[in-house]
Amino acid sequence: LAPPPLFSRKSQRLRIGLMLMLGLYVVVSMRLNLSMAVVCMVNSTAFPSTARSDLASHPHAEESQPQCARRAEEMASNGYNGTLLWSPQMQSILFSATFYGSLATITVSGAIADKFGPKAILGGAASVYIIVTLATPFLSQYSYLAYFVSRLVMGLAEGFVFPCLGSMAGRWFPPNERSTMAAIYTSGNQLAASLSSVISAGLCSSPLGWPAIFYLFGALGLVWLVGWCIVATNVPDENAFISVRETLYLREAIQRKKKVSAVPWRAMLTSKPIYACLSAQFAFNFSATIMQGFLPTYFRDELLLPLGQNGLYTTIPFISQLVTKNTISIIADKLKQKKILKPTDCAKIFQTISSFGAAISMMCLAILPSCERPWLAAIFLTLYGAFFSCGIPGFFTSLLSIAPQYSGTMTSVGMTAGSIANVLGPLWLSLVMLMKTRYTWPIVFFTCGILNVIAGIIFYFFGNGMLAIISSSAISTTQSPKLSYYSSH
Repeated sequence: LAPPPLFSRKSQRLRIGLMLMLGLYVVVSMRLNLSMAVVCMVNSTAFPSTARSDLASHPHAEESQPQCARRAEEMASNGYNGTLLWSPQMQSILFSATFYGSLATITVSGAIADKFGPKAILGGAASVYIIVTLATPFLSQYSYLAYFVSRLVMGLAEGFVFPCLGSMAGRWFPPNERSTMAAIYTSGNQLAASLSSVISAGLCSSPLGWPAIFYLFGALGLVWLVGWCIVATNVPDENAFISVRETLYLREAIQRKKKVSAVPWRAMLTSKPIYACLSAQFAFNFSATIMQGFLPTYFRDELLLPLGQNGLYTTIPFISQLVTKNTISIIADKLKQKKILKPTDCAKIFQTISSFGAAISMMCLAILPSCERPWLAAIFLTLYGAFFSCGIPGFFTSLLSIAPQYSGTMTSVGMTAGSIANVLGPLWLSLVMLMKTRYTWPIVFFTCGILNVIAGIIFYFFGNGMLAIISSSAISTTQSPKLSYYSSH
């Protein structure tokens, strides 16, 4: 008898995947809404810059650019009329604060999730996000330092989010469905980056003002948290909403150890496939941090887009990712299921497309768009999002497949590299801004492109899409001799 279908009304593993997606959506929205809100919160004319919005200091100030000059003069009337006196460097530090916090917890959070179960830990992390988000309107106006500390605390919670997602994936999703399900639940990233930008831009220019952004997303977090407590369980056997047929199938398809053994750190630290994944994760996060955190600033300062257009343009790469990643990941799983591609070959092909395609797109973004041709940015951001998505059946699936018994730990290891990139990305942007050069954004985008090229080369030679790490105690697995899906049908 065929396994219970993934895409059906009765599929509890699909419901778990959707809850993970919604959970990622609310927590990422609560972190990212600052990137759009900040362009409404701060006084953008209080500090000198080399952006086009400061035409007096821009190298093209003496050239005939009536369209750009007119736009620069209209910046305040376009919605950029905040009052907080935060310099560009202070803003960059705020964006990095969550990543500093995550570095303190990311290295141990995966092992904790694997050992004690991810449900309660993910719920607790989301609770911290909710509290900080609801407190943001008060803290940001009361004290910059107090708000910075709250973002650090949010980062401590963030260190648990992706390892918990990885741990849930290892417990609920069979190997031949992992690319598809990884694409589904990580879609929360793109939903957050796209929808939150449009919603935040609308609220910024409304009579409610920017504080409404944080109140809205804090409330959405509360709604998700209630649903998570009701629907989710650590393993299928504990779930009250799953069918017997699906339980037996998952019990057979996902063979887990009776007892969590010690993590094989030595094998992990000497594994070339893991370092290939880490290089891809680093480039992936470095680029994603720049895109998620600073695109609104790029569109405001360099392309001089009005606030409404800013929100729409910011959604472009993430909508492209959302559509492409779910299509490509299903194709990748079908290629593996029909044995057209081996798992390792599949991971390498898609990661190569991701790394080099994203690099070329970002390098074009660095040199071709301008305030007179902002539509070029839309084209290259669309291409970037499509190529970027190929990393899901690439290194991301590889990271879940190398050591599935330690999926939470593996995700934690990967996100450690990612968190370092999350910190270095904003720091590099701040450093380039301090150079006071007209090439700030080309330098940043070219850096992202070069990192992706290096990661693509490393993964092509050393990447792996199959089980590569196993501990000596991993031979013992939970297979019920009396009750199995295949033997009972």
